[in-house]
Amino acid sequence: MKLLPSSLAARTVLLVIAIVAVAEWVTFSLVFRKGEIAHVRQTTQFIVGQIKLLQTVLPGLDAEARRRLEERDVGEPGMQLVPDGPSVPEYSPRFGFASDLAERLGHKLDEPVILRHDGRREPGGLWIGFMAGGERWWLVRPPPRFKAPGLPHDLWRWLAATLATLMLIAGLFVRGIVRPLASLGAAVDAVGDGSTRKVEPEGPSEVRRLAVQHNTMVDRLVAADAERREMLAGLTHDLRAPLARVRVRLALLENDAEREGLTRDADDMERIVDQCLAFLRSEEGAQAVQPILIADAVSDEVARQRELGRPVEIAVSDAAATAEVAIAHGNLQRVLDNLIGNALQYGAPPVEIALAVERQGFVSLKVGDHGAGIPSEQRERAFEAFAQIDPARATRGSCGLGLAIVRRIVKASGGEVVLGEAPGGGLEVELSLPLAAT
Repeated sequence: MKLLPSSLAARTVLLVIAIVAVAEWVTFSLVFRKGEIAHVRQTTQFIVGQIKLLQTVLPGLDAEARRRLEERDVGEPGMQLVPDGPSVPEYSPRFGFASDLAERLGHKLDEPVILRHDGRREPGGLWIGFMAGGERWWLVRPPPRFKAPGLPHDLWRWLAATLATLMLIAGLFVRGIVRPLASLGAAVDAVGDGSTRKVEPEGPSEVRRLAVQHNTMVDRLVAADAERREMLAGLTHDLRAPLARVRVRLALLENDAEREGLTRDADDMERIVDQCLAFLRSEEGAQAVQPILIADAVSDEVARQRELGRPVEIAVSDAAATAEVAIAHGNLQRVLDNLIGNALQYGAPPVEIALAVERQGFVSLKVGDHGAGIPSEQRERAFEAFAQIDPARATRGSCGLGLAIVRRIVKASGGEVVLGEAPGGGLEVELSLPLAAT
């Protein structure tokens, strides 16, 4: 339901409050109802006694004695005796107390009792008619005695303090349940982001059991990841020696055409090995690094790429010229190597690099080409390790790790990577790296 709060803690506290409120309402309803019944019973007994006494006394009194009796309170303060006449109200009472009282009086006196009311609302006096010596007389009961007395104000304050205490206790209990769940949720979210984090089992037994199961899952994931990394590292290491022997034999070949083809195959194999090693290095835990001037580091890398004969252009904004980013220089070099290599191998030159501060607290590093780009529905899949968007890429020395390496390094630095379309056509990879604290 949209009216309910979204958090488990708020819903649980609301449930506790609702249960306590309903329980209190039912309890007080029963107490008040019992008090009303007892009040009607006591009032009935009192009025029956007064009417029987007056039925016995009134026939023997002279006019003067009756007048003096009419001027005094009868039985209790405020209740008066009035003879029948035009002053008697004509309205019949319509509230519950009068109905119950009339029924009980008629039953006790064995004769019908007439009730009248000063007005259409309850605050007026209640007139009770009875017969005495062949004449009708009226007992007028004042309004405050219609209902049973309510709870004292001190008791209401005590109840409010009790309810507040119950809410505080409920909040503490709920916090003891929700806090371990929130910690467990953060740990599960960390696993989804590629990292692993254990939690301390605490809280109720069900939550502790869930935490233990999560820790067991984390241990299994770490073991599987270590086994995968060891296997991949061993494979790439074992490929180094055959590659070296292949290059030696290539140098001994006399046929230039055959040597050129085999050399290209060896280059593709070496590129795959380098990608696998870079991917393994990108999985290493993030370490504290000294902030670097991102513009100088990127410019140095662009100069190195130009020395290799690669057409790379760079544009740096004034704000980005002095920006510092906490990223290892080697990691930045691996990122640019992969992005520039992909842009030249699968896109079209020139490769355009733009460095600017477009969002507060972040440096934007854009690398674009002029190729066919990647369809929007395939861009998220392009970040997956060993994913091949174009099957033909597998025959050109690629194993689908380039963008996976880039995203892993950038995320470890606190940034994010987005694939988009370059303004002039082609693929544009935008890296958002947080500025280093100064």
